[in-house]
Amino acid sequence: MSLSKSSIHSALILLVDDTPDNLRLLAKILESQGFKVKKTVSGKMAIQAAQIEPPDLILLDINMPEISGYEVCQQLKLQEKTANVPIIFISALDQTTDKIKAFELGGADYITKPFQELEVLARVQNQLIIYEQRQLLIAQNQHLQQEIQERQQAQSALQELNKGFEKQIIERTKQLQRALEFEERLKRITDTVRDSLDEGQIWQAAVAELAVGLELNCCYATIYNSELKVCSIEYGYSKHSNNICVKNFIEQVTKWSDFYQKLLQEQSTQFCLYLPVSDDGNEQKYATLLCPIFDNQEILGGLWLFKSAEQAFDELEVRLVKQLANQCAIALRQARLYQAAQAQVQELQRLNQLKDDFLCSISHELRNPVANIKSFIQLLETELTGLNQHNQKISQCFTTLHEECEGELQLIQDLLDLQYLNAEFYPLQLTTINLYDWISYTIEVFIIQSQQQQKSLQIQLEPDLPLLTTDISSLSRILRELVKNACKYTPPGETITVTAHQQDDKLHLCVINSGVEIPEVELSRIFDKFYRIPNMGRLTPGGTGLGLALVKKLVEHLDGFIFVESRTREICFTLVLPLLLHTHEDMVRKLDD
Repeated sequence: MSLSKSSIHSALILLVDDTPDNLRLLAKILESQGFKVKKTVSGKMAIQAAQIEPPDLILLDINMPEISGYEVCQQLKLQEKTANVPIIFISALDQTTDKIKAFELGGADYITKPFQELEVLARVQNQLIIYEQRQLLIAQNQHLQQEIQERQQAQSALQELNKGFEKQIIERTKQLQRALEFEERLKRITDTVRDSLDEGQIWQAAVAELAVGLELNCCYATIYNSELKVCSIEYGYSKHSNNICVKNFIEQVTKWSDFYQKLLQEQSTQFCLYLPVSDDGNEQKYATLLCPIFDNQEILGGLWLFKSAEQAFDELEVRLVKQLANQCAIALRQARLYQAAQAQVQELQRLNQLKDDFLCSISHELRNPVANIKSFIQLLETELTGLNQHNQKISQCFTTLHEECEGELQLIQDLLDLQYLNAEFYPLQLTTINLYDWISYTIEVFIIQSQQQQKSLQIQLEPDLPLLTTDISSLSRILRELVKNACKYTPPGETITVTAHQQDDKLHLCVINSGVEIPEVELSRIFDKFYRIPNMGRLTPGGTGLGLALVKKLVEHLDGFIFVESRTREICFTLVLPLLLHTHEDMVRKLDD
């Protein structure tokens, strides 16, 4: 049986997907390989189209309106014209149950969205090959049945000829059985290499499965390094403990770069190998098959197969090796992409750690000089006052210098606190507080400030609030930062409200300010380090962009969470903290650890 590559690439493929973009993308991928493509956007249209002109393969989406891909598959399998047409499901559903259902309904394969071009082409070509091979087998079976009938009708006159027919039947039955065995073996090997992300395991599995499945004397994998322009034997499987002569031969061939490159340009190369007389005095003869592994026209390596010279590699075996080489190429590319991604992640983690170490170090180094500058400013101010040289202009300069120093010290302290929180060096000191007294005391200075700025700061607490056990220093800093931000960005004449209520086993502490909104697109970045909302700075001088980032870290440190909502002329920050007894015990245990 011979499968024509041209007939496979001229096959008619029916695409069924209610998403036009997916149809166009799939059609473009398949048409670029020479396939004929017919497209439908519904299950009903697909069933009609398949009956009018049965395709060679169907790519079927599962989630479609009116009639799902599963129902379409059931109806197609019940109709004679389309019962044997292979169906590949394409869906974003990646649960095992979804895949099992697809195969139980008669699906030949399953591709998970988002799909990769190489995977789609490999699976389509594989199913077309299997489909065409099955059609050939059916045709041969029919031919054999016809021959058997003719032989039975002429049995008396053609008894001698009948013996030959019987031998032919036995031989072809063996071929059919062998073809089915090869199909099953290919599926098993494909599943093995496809599910692995370890390049070494992929090579070793391919070599071992080929050697055992084809009953080879030995099998080796050579890996081609395109950068170093060298090829070396990395993996092998042999019946005997050592095949020095065979390995030496492969190593010599790979050193003849021009010759080896020429060999690898072919899809496969088969030849007979004669090696020098071995230790037992016998000449070694092997039927040898070399099958290169390509990925986007790049040579990844080759598979070397050796068996007794009396048993040349037949067409089925060559096809099996080629198909396995294609699957290995896909698996190797996936493994290398995965390894590259892992390396990038590790490098990003390393760079992030370097950044954190740098910020922590530079913050320590900056804090002392700025503190010294502040001290000398105070000393200079005192000296000038004593010399009666302290006029209004000089006072304004000193005020500005004091404010700048305080800002720089606060920025440095925020950076240090963030680094300590990230490194989990920030200690917890648990205290039980009454929220009614604590909130009023904590924001007292902002109540006075808001009155001076013609704004209203109100406290609204739910009756019978329970006592709260937490780290009072961290919670105070969180509340002050939220109220300070509210005072900064609330226009005159508007209201700032601090509320607290219990919901289930959680305390909800809210800071709400009116007269201002945050654009929807900015909400997701509000707690990012150094991020300031565009156009908000026009209301008041901008800060460092670290305040809310530090708030979020402190909230997480207290085993809580925080979120922000922007409503009509109103912004609400909500802090949620646990109130359960076991939470207190967990926090105590965390402090002890």
